[in-house]
Amino acid sequence: MNRKVSLSAINEWLWQTTTQREVSKDLSDTTWDWLRTPRGLTVVIGFAFFVLFVAPIVVWFVDDGIGILPLVMVAGVFSVWFLLRRAVRLVADAPDEALDERLIAIRNRIYLTAFRALATVLGFMGVAILIWAFQADDSGVMTTTLSLTWPQTNAVVWFLYGQVLIWPSLALAISIRQRKVRL
Repeated sequence: MNRKVSLSAINEWLWQTTTQREVSKDLSDTTWDWLRTPRGLTVVIGFAFFVLFVAPIVVWFVDDGIGILPLVMVAGVFSVWFLLRRAVRLVADAPDEALDERLIAIRNRIYLTAFRALATVLGFMGVAILIWAFQADDSGVMTTTLSLTWPQTNAVVWFLYGQVLIWPSLALAISIRQRKVRL
C-alpha cells in the first residue's frame, strides 16, 4: 500500500460519518418527517444559530462556578448536529455511492455554501481579534496577551468545532426551508 492510498483511507475513516446503508434507509424513513416540515426546519435552524452564536457568548461571559454551561453547550452542539442530519436525510454527509447525480450536485453546491459561510464567520472572528489587538496596543509595542479561563477556552473551542461540524447540514436545511432545494 502506497502513501497516497493509506492517507486516503485515513481521510475516509476520519470524515465518513454515515454509510451508504444508513443514507438509503434515511431517504425513505418517515420517522423524522416532523423535522422536515417548514415549522420543524425553522425550529432546528433557530436552535442551530442559538448554539452556534449565542451559547458561546453565554459561556464566555457567565462563569457558573462548576462548569455546567460548557457541558450544556457541548450537548447542544451535538444535539443540533444530530437533528440537522436527520432533517436533511444525511445528504450533506453521504458518500457519493449513496446518492444519485441530482443529490450529489445538491450536496456539492451546499458544501460550497457552507464553506463560504464558515469562511465569513472565521473572517469576522479574525477581524475582531485584530481590532482587539490594536485596541490593546497602548504602548506602541505589539505585545498583546490573552488570558482565558476554562469556560472561555471551551467557548472558543466549541464555537469553532460547532462551526465546522454544523454548517454543511445547516446550509442544506436553510436551502430546503427557502424552497431552493428539494430532497
